[in-house]
Amino acid sequence: MRRPAPFLNIRGFTLVDLLIVIVILGIMGMLILPDFHSTGTIMKLDNATGELVSALEYAQNLAVRHQRPFGVKAEVAGNWFRVFDSRYKDDSNPHHDEDPPADAYGVILNPVDKSWYIMDYDTQGVYDGVHILSVPAGGEVTFYPDGHSSSVDSTFTLSLGSNQKTITIDGGTGRITVL
Repeated sequence: MRRPAPFLNIRGFTLVDLLIVIVILGIMGMLILPDFHSTGTIMKLDNATGELVSALEYAQNLAVRHQRPFGVKAEVAGNWFRVFDSRYKDDSNPHHDEDPPADAYGVILNPVDKSWYIMDYDTQGVYDGVHILSVPAGGEVTFYPDGHSSSVDSTFTLSLGSNQKTITIDGGTGRITVL
């Protein structure tokens, strides 16, 4: 008499076994999914903060390189900021022949994408939900030829949900710190 092959006697998973595995995977998914969501929120806020820090550093570098004041103006109500040349910040006429070129109200070119350096968090889908909560007095920080910004410290605060990032500029040194 012929014996059946050993693999023919192997039984599969029962319906109960599969349900137990599905329940365990569901519980693990419920525990891990909020971490992914909060990580995405934190990354979005970090990127938006990085945009503002880059603008501040660029204005500071322009002030040192061109030996004249440049700055960053932000508005809480409009949820935007822009980098400007102080010589033209109150002038509605463009000055495209200057170095660097300035558009209306002194807005300068962004060296990365060659567009005018204005960031509106409400129109950038990448930063949906990011809000500027606070800006320095007068809404702007101006950097001077030696790199300092003013006699007092300046602070910008950005938020996304319950998360916040604070950017502080030391007035005496111009050092930019993110908390």
